[in-house]
Amino acid sequence: MAYWIAGQIADGSLDPAAGTHLIWADIAYDLGYPEELAPLVSCAHYLDGWEESWGVSVEEVNGEAVEAAKQLLSQRSAAEAGD
Repeated sequence: MAYWIAGQIADGSLDPAAGTHLIWADIAYDLGYPEELAPLVSCAHYLDGWEESWGVSVEEVNGEAVEAAKQLLSQRSAAEAGD
């Protein structure tokens, strides 16, 4: 499920804030917060509490979420290639 949501974040069909929140609240929690999902969970925290005063645009944080999703997908691809 996490890979499916990450794929939607990466391809732009799912808003990064909504997707990372789903991964954080519905998947990572149930799995005991595995290390592989930590970057997406961090992005979810940032996007959930983002404030303009942070000096980082919400677009930048969204971009980080997209990159984290792509990284998760590339790790999966690398693991499958090694099988």
